[in-house]
Amino acid sequence: MNSKDPEYVTDPAQLGIFRALVEAFLDEMGETLRHGAFSQNIKERRDYSCALFNRNGDLVCGAAHIPVHLGSMDTACKAAIESVDMNPGDGVVLNDPFSGGTHLPDITIIIPAFLSDEPEPEFFIGVRAHHADVGGIAPGSLPLSKNLSDEGLVIPPILIAGNGRIIESIVEKIATHSRQPDERRGDIRAQIASGLVGLRRLEELKDKRGLDRMLSESGGLIGHSESTLHRYLETRPTGSGTGSVFMDEIDDESGALIHCSIELGGNPKRLVIDFTDSSDRHPGCLNATPAIVRSAVLYTLRLFLPPDTPTTSGLLNPVDIRLRKGSVLDPPDGSAVAGGNVETSQAIVEALLLAFGELGWDVPASSQGTMNNVLLGSAGESGGEGYSFYETIGGGAGASANSDGASAIQTHMTNTRNTPVEVLERTYPLRVRRYAIRRGSGGNGLKKGGDGIIREFEILEDSRLTILSHHRCEGPPGANGGCAGKPGENILISDGNEEMLPSRIMTDLRPGDIIRIKTPGGGGYGSAG
Repeated sequence: MNSKDPEYVTDPAQLGIFRALVEAFLDEMGETLRHGAFSQNIKERRDYSCALFNRNGDLVCGAAHIPVHLGSMDTACKAAIESVDMNPGDGVVLNDPFSGGTHLPDITIIIPAFLSDEPEPEFFIGVRAHHADVGGIAPGSLPLSKNLSDEGLVIPPILIAGNGRIIESIVEKIATHSRQPDERRGDIRAQIASGLVGLRRLEELKDKRGLDRMLSESGGLIGHSESTLHRYLETRPTGSGTGSVFMDEIDDESGALIHCSIELGGNPKRLVIDFTDSSDRHPGCLNATPAIVRSAVLYTLRLFLPPDTPTTSGLLNPVDIRLRKGSVLDPPDGSAVAGGNVETSQAIVEALLLAFGELGWDVPASSQGTMNNVLLGSAGESGGEGYSFYETIGGGAGASANSDGASAIQTHMTNTRNTPVEVLERTYPLRVRRYAIRRGSGGNGLKKGGDGIIREFEILEDSRLTILSHHRCEGPPGANGGCAGKPGENILISDGNEEMLPSRIMTDLRPGDIIRIKTPGGGGYGSAG
């Protein structure tokens, strides 16, 4: 922002009103998607995000949905802009992690908003939803994959709607690659309907505020975020810090080192966040695309700023992110990435907070550091009948200098709900045997880490299980002398025998088998002695 900006762009009250209006219709878009969707993953767990982008594809505003979606969706918007010449009534769909996506179940639809006679759209609307299944070698499409083709259908940026009409052949291609084709058809149409609500609200906002004002205010939000971070950085001393997280090894597969070094300096001050010392490409599915890294950085920086700071692309302008081609955080095209969005993103945040702690910033102890992904489904081939159940399970939050950590909560890069027991048992051939707080799992300290969760599933028909998790070998570390939280546990109970399962596994189960997930507790803060 500068002295030539209109008064309403420099007036915090007017900028706040514009932001509230945009967030309101983005929330409405989310409710439209939720009510129209077929899958429980969207209807109940609310695994979706809606956002507004400017004509360059920069994030202007996002609803309070899923952090890992919101911070990476601008990459998808820019990929759509670069790949497809969009006209009024068009919509672009994509999920390719190497062309703007994250992992394959996250399907994004980008819709241009033409609000004038100009040949280019003034805004873009984004709707991303995690679909319960898009094919691949295991139900749920988050397998222990070795390459991207194991994970399901790859969709480059292509038109899914043209001139106001849905392109049915594209919808059918997506649907027939899923184990639940009718569910995919319904969910895709609900996403498109959600985007159309956003278009209508943008038109109404233009009529009330004027297009020029909307364009100025959208730039004002981005500029306000950037200047807020600049002001915060100027209050911090120059220096450097490092943070490392080693993701769990399993019997036949290595883990992954996520390492970041942070330097703060210059005039004006800027952050250099360097991930180049992280592991090479992971042989399995823990690879994360650069979009996920950007998302984790944006989320982490937002934690240090005032609560009313807009979450926009401007937060990354004072930051240089350095990655190494061929590494686990910038893998070659075609690499497996199923776990990057869900597990590696959490490890990136953990490493960042450790590094910021070394810089002297006020950070809490580590939270559970995993999404505890559990996938169960029929072992049939794509296009057949059966079921696909997906759930992430909450755990303990890390304690801080001011308070104990929250128990049984989703932390950091995820913000989904659970599947209610009644809905789960009515919809899937599963029975929930136990759902409880894992008492005593939070790390001790002057402030105690939050406790994790115990969730048990009984299998009622032949099914395939996939688990993607972390912090099963070591618990989330404490801070400032606090103790680590307890590691998580994945346990199979079959014929009365208990077997400890590794952090990542894909296996077939029989009726009567029980899966018990004990999620990690958060780290404690400060020495209790």
